[in-house]
Amino acid sequence: MTDPHPPSPEPYKYTPLPTPTSIRLLRIDSITSPPTPTPNTPPNISCTLKTINISPTPCPWYHTLSYTWHNPLPLTNEFLAARYAEAGFHPTTTTTTAQQPAYTIHITDHIPNDADGSSSTAGSVNKGILPVTPNLANALTSIPPSAWARNVNRGNVKKEKDRVHAPVHWAGVSGDVRFLRCVLAGGTGMGTGVRAGDGEDGEGDGVVLVDLVDGQGRTGLSYAAENGHVECVRVFLEAGADVAVRDGRGWGAGDYAREGREREREGEGEVGRWGEIVRILEGGRERNLKGGLDEDEDGPQTWVWIDQICINQNDLEERAAQVSLMDQVYQKAQYTLVWLGEADPDTELAIRTVLKIDTAPKELHDTSITPYGADDKEIYEREGIPYISPDEWTALASLFLRPYFRRLWVVQENVLSGTILGYCGCHEIPWRSFCRVAQMVYFRQLRMGRITSNRFINRLDAVAAIEEQAVNLVQWRERLEKGEKAAVPRELELENLVFDTWTFQATDPRDKIFGLYGLLNKGVKGRGDTSGGWKADYLKSVEEVYADATREIMRAAGELRMLSAVVDCSIKNIKSLPSWVPDYSLGFTNMMCAIYNAAGNLPISPIRDTTWSTLGVSGVKIDTILDIGNTTQGPSDQTMIFDPRWLELLLLLPATYHNGQQRTEALWRTLCADQNTNSKSTPAPASYGDGFRKALCVMLSIIAINEAEQALTNARLPPSLSAALARVRNIWSTPPMPTLTPAEIEADFSSPDLNLSMPQHQCLSYYLFKLQCLARTEETPYTPTPEQVEECYRSTDWTAYREHQTIVLPEEAGEFYQSVRSKYGKRRLFVTEKRYLGLGARSVMVGDEVWVLPGAGAAFVLRREGDGEGERRFRMVGEAYVHGAMGGELVRGLEGEVREVELV
Repeated sequence: MTDPHPPSPEPYKYTPLPTPTSIRLLRIDSITSPPTPTPNTPPNISCTLKTINISPTPCPWYHTLSYTWHNPLPLTNEFLAARYAEAGFHPTTTTTTAQQPAYTIHITDHIPNDADGSSSTAGSVNKGILPVTPNLANALTSIPPSAWARNVNRGNVKKEKDRVHAPVHWAGVSGDVRFLRCVLAGGTGMGTGVRAGDGEDGEGDGVVLVDLVDGQGRTGLSYAAENGHVECVRVFLEAGADVAVRDGRGWGAGDYAREGREREREGEGEVGRWGEIVRILEGGRERNLKGGLDEDEDGPQTWVWIDQICINQNDLEERAAQVSLMDQVYQKAQYTLVWLGEADPDTELAIRTVLKIDTAPKELHDTSITPYGADDKEIYEREGIPYISPDEWTALASLFLRPYFRRLWVVQENVLSGTILGYCGCHEIPWRSFCRVAQMVYFRQLRMGRITSNRFINRLDAVAAIEEQAVNLVQWRERLEKGEKAAVPRELELENLVFDTWTFQATDPRDKIFGLYGLLNKGVKGRGDTSGGWKADYLKSVEEVYADATREIMRAAGELRMLSAVVDCSIKNIKSLPSWVPDYSLGFTNMMCAIYNAAGNLPISPIRDTTWSTLGVSGVKIDTILDIGNTTQGPSDQTMIFDPRWLELLLLLPATYHNGQQRTEALWRTLCADQNTNSKSTPAPASYGDGFRKALCVMLSIIAINEAEQALTNARLPPSLSAALARVRNIWSTPPMPTLTPAEIEADFSSPDLNLSMPQHQCLSYYLFKLQCLARTEETPYTPTPEQVEECYRSTDWTAYREHQTIVLPEEAGEFYQSVRSKYGKRRLFVTEKRYLGLGARSVMVGDEVWVLPGAGAAFVLRREGDGEGERRFRMVGEAYVHGAMGGELVRGLEGEVREVELV
């Protein structure tokens, strides 16, 4: 009698891997629907695991899967989320996290007898169910089994049909017998040929076309015969290749072999090879649709390596060992399947757009077209590019915005893999075309000098090109292949990889570092280094992993500039990090001053040996913070454009600054760290000062409009700008003000308790009074005079602001404020006791010390851990720009003042 309540399957229990170079591979045995399927009921997936030793060459054929553990759709993107809702699109992939998988697969594990895991004879069987994330389950059930056969039957084609070659042709040219066997084993059987690249015939049913012809009508057998590859000829014939196929010139494989035999007879070739091929071809072979393979030899499409299943994620030692093997795992795989997730309403249109751009007669980056814009059809026609509608640009953006491209692990998965096949749902992504298009769109924006995909960027996200991550994958792949000959060469080292992948994400924050080890190990082996390479250690905390990585970057560079990557402690995700360690788990960093040399010619001392959480360095204290300004509250904060607190800090400075500039010039140069936003060079152009003055006129006029409305209920406020100006003029005409000299005005407001910074001084009348103080002490101040504010107010149409709160800045101010936004955001101004103006982290406090550390580039704000003057332990608050001190001006002659300090 059947048990009405059969026992639930036991959870799968991993068997330890037998050797350090063993890996598990997965085979899908069956996918069946549940007895009573519903839209949310997952199918039953039965699989087999086997263990192989990856060390021997060659190792068994397999492929890898590259995907994201979490939801694969860009649902957090504000633009696309609204678009999905409007389209009524409801994804089947749930939002469960990697720690809360909703699907399970049934595993059968054949445990080998051999200690090295290389035997195909199972010693015992281990069964159970294993939880997997919904996106992985989707991949296992959606990617067509014929993916590899489709690739094998299709040529590498872009524009020149007559040069199309498919893998069977490359195998015939190269004579690589093992590769040929792998190609022929890639399907369910053999079929007769069609022309490579000509549509779907023969691509979708999983049959490998052994007689596939290229643009010249030639088969792989023809090339093997021409090049004298005897073993390849034998394998082709065993697979059923047709000797009678003729190419465009009317030649078959036998003709090329006989031509080679004639060269042999004339002494031009290796004696015997072509003669042997002629003998084989004329003897013929019976078709063997197994493709010349051994009975137990599976094609690469059969077995797959998937990190989520093939690594025991709960065994930290195994996980670390497998991470160290990943460079080999991806390089030895026959191909990698990239799974972008389930399709959305834009997927098919996005793929068509990719092909449209890639096959256009002209490269997009060489045109005047604005990516993601709404250019007229006439512009496209003039540039020789098929018209791309706004909907098509949006569809393409939806691909670039997929979370897959923000996952750290995909970097090495893409860079180290040989052949890559892309899928989104059941739709194949033409991967090479996709990568070329990503680069064209990205480089077009670089040439334009601006990002044109702003509407797809969330309001609080860093402004960066949405295809930048995909381009990084392509560029590192090219660098690994071509080295110094790459289009954008870059050394394969930890520092470069860390910065290029900073915006990528990882579920385990330690993987922001460990996920780069596969690439680094590739570089180590390429240099012939026998030190053992980079090894992940999941027994270490994230704090120690990040500290070790930072110390290694500084050791390799021989300098401390990496300290500029530390962001304010209030912004960090991981609050427990040592103060000197960057938070690599953040999606951004904002190095402001690494290009400078605040320590001048002070000698660089090596980093001293300390505990992992302490950094032993040397430096010189140059000043102490006297007063601080405000910080911004987000990208829409109007104080990013003008903060009245700036005027109070200016009054603390000498009218003629330390470097001979006026103090109002020191202000605008400090706000942008004296850097040109376009060239990233120093100093900033003088035109920025004019834009700064005009922008302040606009903002003070807006304050006047707002206060005029508030004056209806607050009699203390002037009812208009004219009334406020009248008050200021009255003050300056009342003795003793008219008789004060510039030096006396400067002295009267030069301390924090005299610079009109009390709450009662925070209104338009006092702002105008402070501006007048600055105007009376400088010949041509970069802050506006009250008269210039009045002129701006009278000559400007304020309808947009009164009705919609829209602030329109003068065109001259645009470039300056691009630079300010990238430097001043999440930071604050400060004034030091020596009356220098600086820009530092938002957490700076009065009494913090300003130091320079030889080899670090920037100045730094440090906070003492102890009470005594002799205490040398400090917390690093962050890097700082100190105007007039970034070229080593304050440390000249102070070589004897260098002290050892410890950052904790």
